[in-house]
Amino acid sequence: MQRPFAHKLAVGLLAVLWLGLIAGFVLVWRNDVVPFEIFVGVFWSAVWYFWLARIWLGGPMAIGLMRKALFTICPIMIGASAVAIGITDGEVYPSQLIGVAAALCGIAGGVLLSRGDVKRWSQSTVAVGMVRQPPDGTAFDLRAAALRQNRGRFGCLMIVVTVFMLLVVGVIGAMLPAGRGMNALDYTAFMVGVVLVVIIGIAGYIRINLQAGAMGVLTITERHINEHPWSRLRSVALSYQGEAAVVDGVRRHPSVRLDLSLYDQPDEHSLTLPNDAILHGSIAAALATHSPEGVFLGWVHRTDATPPVR
Repeated sequence: MQRPFAHKLAVGLLAVLWLGLIAGFVLVWRNDVVPFEIFVGVFWSAVWYFWLARIWLGGPMAIGLMRKALFTICPIMIGASAVAIGITDGEVYPSQLIGVAAALCGIAGGVLLSRGDVKRWSQSTVAVGMVRQPPDGTAFDLRAAALRQNRGRFGCLMIVVTVFMLLVVGVIGAMLPAGRGMNALDYTAFMVGVVLVVIIGIAGYIRINLQAGAMGVLTITERHINEHPWSRLRSVALSYQGEAAVVDGVRRHPSVRLDLSLYDQPDEHSLTLPNDAILHGSIAAALATHSPEGVFLGWVHRTDATPPVR
């Protein structure tokens, strides 16, 4: 599916928004701690453009989080500018005009990202890829699906954590005197926060890769499911915990597992699946096509919290 023009325009507007904010800060900048403030500006810019990179690649979570942020922050920026103009008896500063223009760019970008064609294209970028297919069935690359899903979710989480850390540092700095030195509490807190964010990010991505690697490939053929021949299987079901819901026309089930009951083993074997509704639908279709009659039970609501047995 081709990238919509609305998506390209939205990313361009959001890039301009950040440049406008930087220009507004430069106009009101009256700080003697130049090296540190430049470092902070570069760090914020890196966070913002990493976020934009995720949006450019079509990450649904990054796009959804950006829409919420824009529709929350941009109206506040416009309202704050209006209040500032009122306090100064109608006097308008260039930095205020730049802030309002940046906020309008943000609202326009949020509207463009909310379009249906952008949402459909974004969902198509995370469509489940297939590994080399067997001649009599289908193979699903669960590892790749889990990596796409979890990396996107974790990337959005890291953006939120980073922004929260910077807001906390900003509040600390606002409570301290203007003439504080480089060893002040807010500078120390910022450096500690950067180190913690980097450590959390590295550890998180290592954990994601280890978890995804354990999933491997799910193969469903006329002969077997992975290493289990159909003759050994009493029943197969896709179980979920919680309430199913229809989102953007796709039925989504939370905490989905593939549950296998074998004739020659008392314990049920279960495989936790990535949180991908399109993948779940493809697996359900493959099971319905290739399983012997009466073996595939379809979707089953799971009420227990029993951990899966591999």
